[in-house]
Amino acid sequence: MKWVTFAVVFVVTIVLVIGGIMAYPDVLGKAATANNDFVFELFLGPFVVLLFFAWVGEKVVLRVWKKKE
Repeated sequence: MKWVTFAVVFVVTIVLVIGGIMAYPDVLGKAATANNDFVFELFLGPFVVLLFFAWVGEKVVLRVWKKKE
């Protein structure tokens, strides 16, 4: 996995989590402030899922790019 893929997924996950907390403060805001474990799970779940899809997408793009050359 390229470091760029990891960095982009990390930033996108942070934006999604912060955006979700700002959009739904009654639900996610309470989960993020009441217990620190929820903050970690709130970040880790989407991060792992996005990282998996980014890794698969990276593999597909690299194979398509190599076939073009």
